[in-house]
Amino acid sequence: MSGFLDRAKKMISIKSVTSDGNEEIANYAASLMSAAGMKVQLQQVAHSLESFSKRQFNVIGILGDPLVDRKTKKGLLLNTHLDTVGPGLNENWTETGGNAFSATLKEGKIFGLGSADVKLDFLCKLLAVEKFRERKLKMPIYLVGTCGEEVGMFGAKYLIKSMALNPKYVLVGEPSELRVVYAHKCYNIFRVSIGYSRHTRDAKGFNRKVVLEALGKSAHGSYPEMGVNGILRLLEFIKGAQDSGFDLRMVSMSGGDSVNKVPDRAKAELFLTSHQLEDFKGYFSQFQESLGGTSALRADMGGVGDSGVQFYPDALFPAICDVIAVFGGLAEELSQAKDETYNPPYSTVNFGRVVDRPGAIDLMFDLRLLPEIAPQEVESRLQDATRKLAAHYPGLNISVLRERMNPSLNMSWDHSLMNICRSAIEETGIHPAGEGFDKKATSTEAAQYFQAGYEAVVFGPGRSHGNSHSPNEYNTIDQLEKAVLFYEKVIEKTCL
Repeated sequence: MSGFLDRAKKMISIKSVTSDGNEEIANYAASLMSAAGMKVQLQQVAHSLESFSKRQFNVIGILGDPLVDRKTKKGLLLNTHLDTVGPGLNENWTETGGNAFSATLKEGKIFGLGSADVKLDFLCKLLAVEKFRERKLKMPIYLVGTCGEEVGMFGAKYLIKSMALNPKYVLVGEPSELRVVYAHKCYNIFRVSIGYSRHTRDAKGFNRKVVLEALGKSAHGSYPEMGVNGILRLLEFIKGAQDSGFDLRMVSMSGGDSVNKVPDRAKAELFLTSHQLEDFKGYFSQFQESLGGTSALRADMGGVGDSGVQFYPDALFPAICDVIAVFGGLAEELSQAKDETYNPPYSTVNFGRVVDRPGAIDLMFDLRLLPEIAPQEVESRLQDATRKLAAHYPGLNISVLRERMNPSLNMSWDHSLMNICRSAIEETGIHPAGEGFDKKATSTEAAQYFQAGYEAVVFGPGRSHGNSHSPNEYNTIDQLEKAVLFYEKVIEKTCL
């Protein structure tokens, strides 16, 4: 695996956070695929997302017949996304020396951003495909590295719509601990916007500036209980300070970098009067100590503000708290419906981002719904709750929008790909006979292919729960090696 590990270190070192684009890693993947004997093309993917690089590419490799018949599905598509979420706080990456992009090998594990989710799976697929470069194939093998998976799967959606490929079977790479995932939850992103009119006004004694930073621990949005939400920690402190009698005027607030992560940091700028400053410092120190010190809460206090500061309206902060309470109540209610075949066995809600923009605050929520829960009903309930809430704040413009919905996956044993995977599991001995199948809390590109009429399942080395979208993300050499064997067997059964 020495050559594999060299490639793995290179893959992890290339920064391919979705917002920054994936051109560099797509070009590197293309060079590897070309060296493996594949016909390669880069497909530039158009999108309309603000603040995201337009340099987004799917890299497509074909071994075998390169001609795509739009009327006949044929061949096997091995799909892995090449983008990642942001690394979060550097100091939390203790296994890589504070650098999420520095792959580190320890005791059979390789640490680094994308090691499990999901760059190294691409290399496993490539290694398997390489072994068939001199074989005569009855059906083509397609290897694709997609872009934009972490923010709406726009790479896979673009590929499907383009009809550049028309496979019969699709294996989508995500960390599944070498289990075939045939069903997963429905993924929904909701944005609550609170619009307001901000007027420049005299500080009237509020002349001491405080910049607060709350720190937490990132985790995958599907497993919010595995992280510590920095936004909620920040809001808890501010609300506690107000309840303790401190008169605060807020200027700005932001937190999180991706809605599908538990945010590990949040910041707010606020003002208070000079005569309250010393007491506020004491309150802050006690609160900070109760959370564990500077690793949880930090502040820069005592700066003198300029005249004519633009404060948030007084009603904005309580409105934010009320919106969060609406989603918290929804989460509690959704948790009553359980399906023990999922982990966690209930639908989840993650408060992932706060975005401060001119004239509005956006609150972003990630909902993972069990298949039996209708997303339209959830959306309707949130619309009703938001309208009632807005009536209490006539000076604010509160609205809710479902920005994105990725469908659930629900393959059955009637699909031939399921039986192919079962045979591959048994022949490689990855799991005991009759085992090796699972359901997943996260959302994947497999549902996009399934919805488009393709047989699609999820498979990959590495652990998702408590690992993806988290500091010190890792994969194991053992699972990487076994993944290669599984892909080889599936190729044999579908393409020879």
